[in-house]
Amino acid sequence: MKVIVRHSISVIFLLAFPMCGNAVTGPKLVCDTPVYNFGQVDQSAVVTNVFMVRNDGNVTFVAGMPRTTCSCTKASISKRMIGPGETAEVTAVFTAVRRAGEQHKTIAVPSSVDPSSPVLILRMEGFVEPSAP
Repeated sequence: MKVIVRHSISVIFLLAFPMCGNAVTGPKLVCDTPVYNFGQVDQSAVVTNVFMVRNDGNVTFVAGMPRTTCSCTKASISKRMIGPGETAEVTAVFTAVRRAGEQHKTIAVPSSVDPSSPVLILRMEGFVEPSAP
């Protein structure tokens, strides 16, 4: 009888607290291909890339608006609340007008809920041919 009571209490405890014993990692936004190389383009090019990001954590990731390093690059995210195992798209657009040479553009996706990695860094890079004089 004591064994049944003890077993029942254990089952009730596990049902009431299902995450007990599991490590809570929190949100964790990752990108399998965080760098996009657009190769060589001329100054009339408008380069677009979609970065697929995924929440590998076990808590919903709340993304801030993506920030870029200069006005020649714009970025947006398809959704700001990314549940565990869910994905979102970060679309980045680089306009090569008035740019020349090696280009390295950074897109930062901030989060106030991921203390281990408060910003996910994505990059677009390539070479812009200078215009003929």
